[in-house]
Amino acid sequence: MTKNSARKKAARAYQAAHPETTFPEAMRAVARSADPTSAVEETSLLQPSQSGVDPKARHTAIEVLTALALSTREDGSAIDFADELAGILASVTANVGSVERLLIGRTGSWESDLVAQLVNGTVMEEDLPRRRTAPVRVLLDVDQYWYNSGLEDVYIEDVDAIEQLLNHHADDREREQPPVDELDTIAELDDDDRTAYIAAWTRHAQEAARELGVEAPITVVVAEDTRAYTDIDPLADRIEQLAHARTPHPVVPELGTLVGSMKHPPEALAARIRAAGRSYRNRAASA
Repeated sequence: MTKNSARKKAARAYQAAHPETTFPEAMRAVARSADPTSAVEETSLLQPSQSGVDPKARHTAIEVLTALALSTREDGSAIDFADELAGILASVTANVGSVERLLIGRTGSWESDLVAQLVNGTVMEEDLPRRRTAPVRVLLDVDQYWYNSGLEDVYIEDVDAIEQLLNHHADDREREQPPVDELDTIAELDDDDRTAYIAAWTRHAQEAARELGVEAPITVVVAEDTRAYTDIDPLADRIEQLAHARTPHPVVPELGTLVGSMKHPPEALAARIRAAGRSYRNRAASA
């Protein structure tokens, strides 16, 4: 297999800079750094203030709403400002995720009660995704999935076994080359598996968003999930759950519904991957 020769060269350079890194780990590091979806994409939205209400943002909101309130129809009659304001507030609620999240700053006040009545009277909760205007950023933690799915266990065991062979044949170049080639093949298999899984997961996430009525842009970010519970976007969370449920296991498809289950820990899934003859070494031997 030679299709990733450029990546192999980059991985060797990465190893030179990080002497304790194995070649497969270097291949994965290079693959992650080259993945455009791993970077957080910028947004054109105004950014939330971290120090209370931003006077400029408040002033801008007042200006925009004032212009809207003074707008007229073509015949000169006033627009239905109440209806427009209710619709705008419904979209703001959809963008933050829920009425509860919108009003979390002061629950129980008469102001929050009236705002909740207005939003709930304008749109049902299940229809909020259709009102969303802000981009939806969904997160895929591939490394966490690889661990949960048993693939990390299989990968590490196979690579460790090959590296033991390399250590045993360290002074014999002729006998050392086959294990090196096998490591290269396994690294490419792992890279291909991850690429295919990301593509399938992304497709299912986009399908789920459409089914929920989301018309706002969907961005899939491949990165470590470090979000606190309070930072999770309810709509993004729903899309992520559907994508995880619908995307098959990349090596043994029938295991897909078992990933993440307490009854099927990673080591149990790893054993089933091996029992199915789908370990990395088995697949490399037939590649």
